[in-house]
Amino acid sequence: MLTGRDQWHNEGQPVMRHFRDFEIKSNFKDNYCIFIAPNLHRDTVNTFWISVKYEYEGKKQKIIPLTISQVIEILEFIKYLKQNNRKFTNQDFKQLLDNIINIQNINNSDDWIKIIPTILNTFIKSFHA
Repeated sequence: MLTGRDQWHNEGQPVMRHFRDFEIKSNFKDNYCIFIAPNLHRDTVNTFWISVKYEYEGKKQKIIPLTISQVIEILEFIKYLKQNNRKFTNQDFKQLLDNIINIQNINNSDDWIKIIPTILNTFIKSFHA
């Protein structure tokens, strides 16, 4: 629930470390970490961007930073689909996460965090097509 620079200090490195420990123990090939906060501090986003774009302890990670508002938007969308007898699978959700961490053409963490709302909107609109 931290939002200032202390978010990065208290949650940036520890999240990556705990997630790496989980990845090592996991039997799954793909592991994702969704970091949720009221607001995302730029230092925290930059730390996660580096682990996604380059690496943490020698291997890229799949950490998705989202605001609480963005998570609510996703959950409301899933609720809407369910209420309208539309299917939403774990593969659909995985696709959304993959879209967010597909940052090959993004040059910095500021651009990454700015494009996440567009990725969410595009994903939601794809179900209305």
